[in-house]
Amino acid sequence: MKRIILTALSLILFLLLLVGVTGGLGWWPVSATGVPPQWESKLGQAMLQASLSRQAGGLTNPIQPSSEVLIAGLKIFKTNCTGCHGSRGQPSQWGTRNFYPRVTQLAYNPPHLSAPQMFVVIKQGIRYSGMGAWDGMMSDEEIWKVATFLEHIGSLPPEVEANWKATQ
Repeated sequence: MKRIILTALSLILFLLLLVGVTGGLGWWPVSATGVPPQWESKLGQAMLQASLSRQAGGLTNPIQPSSEVLIAGLKIFKTNCTGCHGSRGQPSQWGTRNFYPRVTQLAYNPPHLSAPQMFVVIKQGIRYSGMGAWDGMMSDEEIWKVATFLEHIGSLPPEVEANWKATQ
């Protein structure tokens, strides 16, 4: 048993050394226009989901998703978010090509996050992704309105849907 543990620890140490050496020699790609390997995307998404679940634990959305709230969230989204995340019928030209990882185009790929998780993302940003923190630039109420809009983006009431379609 001791030998198995020692072998496993040696393998881990070797892999860490290999990553360090190859990174130190500049062999890791750093281009924002590169296509991420599947393993990197899956690992990154799993880590992000776990972190957001932990950070959003205990948060509850204080805003009810009325049409007025959803329209207000949509307006804030149009003003502050469409440059990177695109709008309905118009994906972001640079958000889809020149960010690493790519910026989610929320009109085409609705988020699979709860409003509390999106609140955390919007307020605190996501390190190494280009998603900046809006803390201090938007009030918590505005952030909750955007998070509420995004949580319901796939099932908007008709009047909000009409406003969203008018974005094109």
